[in-house]
Amino acid sequence: MTFTKRRAARALPAGLAAAAMTAALAAVPTTAHADTPAQADTSWTVRKAPFTLGTSGLNAVTAAGYGAVWAGGYQWQNSYVPPYCGEIGPCSPRYYQNPVLQGGDGASWSWIGTPGMTGAGQITALDAVSATDVWAAGPHDRSDGGGCGTPYLARLSGGAWEELSAPLLTCFYALDADGAGAWAAGYADRAHGGSAVYRWTGGIWRPQDTGAVEVRAIRQRTPDDVWAVGAEPDLYGEGRFYAARFDGSAWHDMTPPQLAGRYGRLTGVLPLGADDVWAVSDAGAHHWDGSAWQSPPAPVGVRFTGPLEDDGAGGAWAIGARRNAPEGSVLLHYTGGAWRTELETTAVVKGLARVPGTRTMWAVGALAGKPYVLSAS
Repeated sequence: MTFTKRRAARALPAGLAAAAMTAALAAVPTTAHADTPAQADTSWTVRKAPFTLGTSGLNAVTAAGYGAVWAGGYQWQNSYVPPYCGEIGPCSPRYYQNPVLQGGDGASWSWIGTPGMTGAGQITALDAVSATDVWAAGPHDRSDGGGCGTPYLARLSGGAWEELSAPLLTCFYALDADGAGAWAAGYADRAHGGSAVYRWTGGIWRPQDTGAVEVRAIRQRTPDDVWAVGAEPDLYGEGRFYAARFDGSAWHDMTPPQLAGRYGRLTGVLPLGADDVWAVSDAGAHHWDGSAWQSPPAPVGVRFTGPLEDDGAGGAWAIGARRNAPEGSVLLHYTGGAWRTELETTAVVKGLARVPGTRTMWAVGALAGKPYVLSAS
């Protein structure tokens, strides 16, 4: 399949574009700092990051080809702690930001507008079906700066980005698009009868009865093999580990017995085959071999924190972190029958993607309040 590089839906004015490029070049790290691969068989390289304004970061990345990469996140983020917090006890900071959505080839990036969300929100999920069919999602900011606001969804189709109606989610965590539509997942809006998973078909969102209240990741291998992971509520509304599989007609509970009944959530899932499925959480990695779940050990002192991605050679990549570390991320690779640490970085990495048909990987996040981009072949 041949991909062509698409043009950005919105470009910066000439004067701002020049200033942006100058600032961007000045802000891009030229070395990986102390990010030295450990036992690495893959070379990760710090790449030019998209230019953004103020405190910024990237949450998600997707790719349709070498010259068709998209990254999404936030910029101009600010936070504050309400002044009355000292009187009533500790409070979580309140956050406000503006969305970032950019596309490029890793050497240069172009601004893309987010129709329907010009400010007060962020992009948290991306998926490309092709170079001309891309989905982007995230939350609008809440007026009080706490938690997720109303969901946002946009799609590149027919050469332009447009806002689409969003599913009934209070937090939009994951997307998996295909030629027939898209799967969407997040935190169910139970106050209005919402589900944690929706399927976009025929121009509308159809709720799915997964039994979960919070789905952090959803991946489709085939139309009759779709996996979703996250948490289901107990009698008191607290979340417990949960995994489910859609067989084309119904959802079935596939929670690893090692986690059944325990409090927590699965944060990543990757079905490589009917008998080759990975799911990860802070508690570790779990592998379905078609008949049972196994739990291969993670490198000592490392926990899994985020998404999983196919490495293009039968293995998998994952994002993790050192236990009890205040910041930083670890890139983990399952190859040769074991998980191992490939790269440690002081950046916080949140998104992973592979260029289809290749072993080229992309990872995005934030370092010192600026976007951070890595790639590997």
